[in-house]
Amino acid sequence: MILQYKHRIKSHLKGWLFLVKSIFRSERKLLKTLGFNIGEQYENYEFVLKSKGEKTIKGICYEIYLYEKDDFKILFDLPISRGILLLFNADILSAVYYRFQGNHFEYLLKQINKRLPSNNKMEIDPFIVYRATYNLESNTVLELLVKKDGNTGISIRSPKYHNSLLS
Repeated sequence: MILQYKHRIKSHLKGWLFLVKSIFRSERKLLKTLGFNIGEQYENYEFVLKSKGEKTIKGICYEIYLYEKDDFKILFDLPISRGILLLFNADILSAVYYRFQGNHFEYLLKQINKRLPSNNKMEIDPFIVYRATYNLESNTVLELLVKKDGNTGISIRSPKYHNSLLS
C-alpha cells in the first residue's frame, strides 16, 4: 500500500515538473523573440539609442530612448512601424514598448498565446477594452494594449514599473 502511494506521488511530481519546465521553456522562447531582457544595462545599447527625454512616474525618473538599430523592424510578422522605446532607471532597463500602427490586438493576442503553454494564456482585462497581461517567469510583465488613438503596443516591463506609457 505504501509503495503504491509513493509510486503515485512520484508519478504526479514527474508530471508537475514536466509542466513547469515546459512553461519556462515557452516563456524563454517568447522573451528571445521579443529581443530585450528587463534588467539589462544601458551600456549594452548606448550606441543604438536616441534620447526622447525623461518621465517621472511615482517619484522614479525614467530615461526614454528610441531603439534605432535596423535589426529589429518586425515582430510576429507585423512591422514595428512606430518604433521601439526603451526605458531605463539608473541605467537598468525597466520597460520596452513595441509600437504598431493600427489595431492589431486580436492578431497579436493570438500570436503571443500560440507561444505560451496551452494551460497558461494572456489574461484579458475585463475593465479595459483591448488590454491583456501575462506575468512571465523572469519577473517580467508582458502587456498588450490598444491606445485611445487606435494604435497597438506590446510592452515588457518590470513589475515595479506601475504605469503604462501606452495608455
